[in-house]
Amino acid sequence: MLVPACPGHNPVPGDPSDGAQRPPVHSGLLRDVPTWQHVPVPTSRVRIAAALGGLLLSATGCDTGGGGGSAAESGPGATKRARVPEPTQVAEHRPDPPVTVDCAGRIATQAAPPVGYTVLLGDVALETDRRLQTSRTTGAESAHPLFAKSGLVVRGGTVVDLEVVPTPGHGAAIGWGNRDTTAGAIRVPDCTEGTTGTGEPAWVAFAGGFHVDRPGCVTLIVRSRGLRTRAHIPVGADC
Repeated sequence: MLVPACPGHNPVPGDPSDGAQRPPVHSGLLRDVPTWQHVPVPTSRVRIAAALGGLLLSATGCDTGGGGGSAAESGPGATKRARVPEPTQVAEHRPDPPVTVDCAGRIATQAAPPVGYTVLLGDVALETDRRLQTSRTTGAESAHPLFAKSGLVVRGGTVVDLEVVPTPGHGAAIGWGNRDTTAGAIRVPDCTEGTTGTGEPAWVAFAGGFHVDRPGCVTLIVRSRGLRTRAHIPVGADC
């Protein structure tokens, strides 16, 4: 049986795969067959030969597809991995935050958080995937020169604490509802107002945002219902 040549293979003269015609080799069974006469081969043998030829192509590494490549390979068009959420842990006992958001400062109630917000612990919604724009704050009394506006949305019927994780050389404070009051930690009380179509408390939205010394990633500890987790907020720069 002849070994099929790979596409683009240049056979060496004398190799059985070079396609050149040669005088037939007579065995005892074919002694009476005239030279160059076609000898029929049973169909079953043709199929076996074709199968063996395919196996030989695979064994020799022939590639008839014009190149390979895995769908999992990285490249300019590769899909980015989704950000892995921080683990949820039991919240340790902490002193009450120095600032409590005034429920009168809410700007809206809604059935669900806005599109693009990340829900944490099932009770808090923040913007974690969009880089927030910063602008210069007005007033010489401001402790941090830059401000990034971003709403806070909290499920009614819950009490939520948010605390900035200190970062050396990167001062930050937060504030919602109370425009002129910012701090490193705040509490949002139960500001239930109305229910959704399913009878659950509506979500309550507050205006406010982040006050920082310079653009960077601000990490918050979020606590609710005895649990805690972390949120990474890109304030003027990616996390």
